[in-house]
Amino acid sequence: MDPQKIPKRPVFWFKRKPETTAYATPLFDRINLIYIGVFALLSFIIFWPIISKISFEEVFFTPLVPFLISLLEIFGLNTTSSLRLLFIGSFMISTIGIYLFVYDLTKRRITAILASVLYLIPPMPIFILSFFFSKRYQSELISAKSFFTIIYGDGAHFLALALIAFAALFFLRYIKSAKINDLVLTVSTCAFILLSSRSQALSLFLVLIVVALTDLFLGSARIKIKRFLLVLLISLGLVSFWYTPSFWQETLISFFSQLKVNLKFLFPLPATLGFLTLFVSFVFFGRKENRQPIFFSFLLFIIFLILVGEWLWYQRSLLPHPQRLIPNLNMFAAIVVALTLTAIVDKLNLVQTLAVETWSAAGKALGALVFGIVSFLLLATVAFGLFPWVTLLISAPNGVWIKIKMGVLADREETLAFAGKNFGLVRQHTDGWQLWLGVALSVIFLAFLIYLVLQNEEEEG
Repeated sequence: MDPQKIPKRPVFWFKRKPETTAYATPLFDRINLIYIGVFALLSFIIFWPIISKISFEEVFFTPLVPFLISLLEIFGLNTTSSLRLLFIGSFMISTIGIYLFVYDLTKRRITAILASVLYLIPPMPIFILSFFFSKRYQSELISAKSFFTIIYGDGAHFLALALIAFAALFFLRYIKSAKINDLVLTVSTCAFILLSSRSQALSLFLVLIVVALTDLFLGSARIKIKRFLLVLLISLGLVSFWYTPSFWQETLISFFSQLKVNLKFLFPLPATLGFLTLFVSFVFFGRKENRQPIFFSFLLFIIFLILVGEWLWYQRSLLPHPQRLIPNLNMFAAIVVALTLTAIVDKLNLVQTLAVETWSAAGKALGALVFGIVSFLLLATVAFGLFPWVTLLISAPNGVWIKIKMGVLADREETLAFAGKNFGLVRQHTDGWQLWLGVALSVIFLAFLIYLVLQNEEEEG
């Protein structure tokens, strides 16, 4: 058969993932741009009326958010208004990031759409009911404004969370292809996360490790380990001006002291569950690239579920600030459920029934948009309908919500007392030589990254 007469494989969002592992599929095609705009607008419309009324209380231990606040103040915004803008911006960025990452991971728009929609669903009923029916639910929940900051954390923490999906996206591309552009994007995103919130640094490292682990099983393990270590080295090197030896000492002491107290509780149940999850995941999903998305997301879902579950059900915190992992759990739970729903769509053969491949380009774009809106409305309706019963279940005196609320408020009071004021930037006491060493290391690693970019341009030229 003449190769020129072979019909091209359709690239519409219902089709299964191509067999090739090459990253030729662009992230920003016309349909993706439509969805990026839709999800950004949807996030803003739903949550801005509530976020615009929040009065924030938080303390910063890393400098990125204070820097962004100072930047926004140039344009006449005060600190509170700046934080509100950063918060809604973080929500929009995180929703877009989940969409792009899942699409890049699966090469399927249906899964990416569902993941983003499911990520938006959990807070909606609480916001709607407590915003419009505050008197009725005041005894079960606090206001929607407080709920938002308690579940998703302060502005710095949420900004770092919003970048997690992008870090995973760029790192997965880099570890597979070793393209210098992906390396630059990966280490830049990782550096922004580290400079946004040190508590999200642990989540970042977990995500990078699981991404690397799931890809190591696909082959070329030695090369991929080197790429992983290079990303870690450059990322940490770029933030050395803030992550000085004394900063690391204070952070690690806090981390290991909390872990030491509760390490014994890792055995037998959490450790056994973790090893079984890894084993079962490898048996069913390892060494099969088309199953990497469920391997990756399921592992992270289980990890965050164990960490959060130990705290909620047994009052044992394996890590500092366990309540800050709840939005991470929501993020990867959304991906797992989206992959499951996609499998159901495949089993029902909806693609063949609807004859999607015969549609025009405009019809496919419109169909994708309608599918996203209908999915959102259906899932939101289900969540809204179930919420009153869920509220009664979790809001009892010993319910889940009370534990989350008290833990977050205690943590907030402690940091405010430590800083001595609201919106304070706490800088660990550091000797002069450590500051100069940190600055020097940041400059060296930045120069090294620039050298790698220039060397790559020469080789390609």
